[in-house]
Amino acid sequence: MIQTAVIFVTERCIIYHSDLVKIDTWNCTNLLALFITRDYISISYFNIMPVISINKTDYKVTKGNIEKVFKQATNHEIHQGINWYSNATNFATDLFSELNYQVSLKKIAGVIASLSPRNDWNRNKIDARNICKEFLSNKYYQLNLFGYHFLLNSKVCTFNANKSKAIKILLANDSEIETLLKGNKLINFYRCIIGDTEAITIDGHAFNIASNRVTSLAEVPAISEKNYKAVQRVYRDAKNFINKRYNLNLKTSDLQAVTWVTYK
Repeated sequence: MIQTAVIFVTERCIIYHSDLVKIDTWNCTNLLALFITRDYISISYFNIMPVISINKTDYKVTKGNIEKVFKQATNHEIHQGINWYSNATNFATDLFSELNYQVSLKKIAGVIASLSPRNDWNRNKIDARNICKEFLSNKYYQLNLFGYHFLLNSKVCTFNANKSKAIKILLANDSEIETLLKGNKLINFYRCIIGDTEAITIDGHAFNIASNRVTSLAEVPAISEKNYKAVQRVYRDAKNFINKRYNLNLKTSDLQAVTWVTYK
C-alpha cells in the first residue's frame, strides 16, 4: 500500500506520512530515494520553504505564518485593513483638493510615503499636509534650491533624510518621484496610495509577520531587493491560499494591511 507524504525542503527534508509519523533528518537524500524506490511513498506535494539569509541569519518566511496572524484578526481589524489603502488614497485626494490642485496627487502620495518611516500614520498625514501647505504658502516652489533649504527647517516626525526626500519630490517632476523615493518599501507604499493593486508594501511589521517574529522595528534587518521580492511572493501565495480556504476575494495589499493592523 502506497502512503502519501508531504515534503517540505529547507536546510533539511521533513517527511510527513499519512499516519502523521514524522521523519526529520539532516541526511535525507538517500533515505528519500530509498522510500521512493521501494514504493513506500509517493510525493504528493513538494515545496521549497523560502529561507532568507541576512547577515548570516536565516529567516523562514511562509504563508502559514501570515495565515496565523490573519486568523487572529477581529472583524473590525479585517474591515480596517481592507479599507486601509483606499482610506490613504482618499486622504491624498482630499489634500489635493485642499491645496487647490496646485500640487499633483502623485507628489502628495510621494510626500506621504517619504515621511512614513517610523512615523505614526496619523502623524504621517499631519506632516504631509503641513509640509505641502508650507511649500505652497511661502512659494518655495519659485525658489528651487533656496526653497529646498528653507523647507528643511520644517518639523516632521521622521528622519531628516526622509524629510529631504519629501522636499525634493515637491520640487521635482512626477516622473522623478520613484527615483527620489528609492527603497522598495517607500516605492511600493507610494504605489499603493496611488491605487496600484499589484504593489505590496513590505515594512518591518510585514517582514516580522511573514517570518513569525516579534521585535522592535529597529531590530528588523535591512532587506535587499532580492529578499524583498521573495517576501512579496510569499504574501501573494498566502493571499491565494487564504482566498481559497476561506472563500474570500482579498487583494494581496488587503491581506498585508489586515495582518499589519492585527499584528500592531
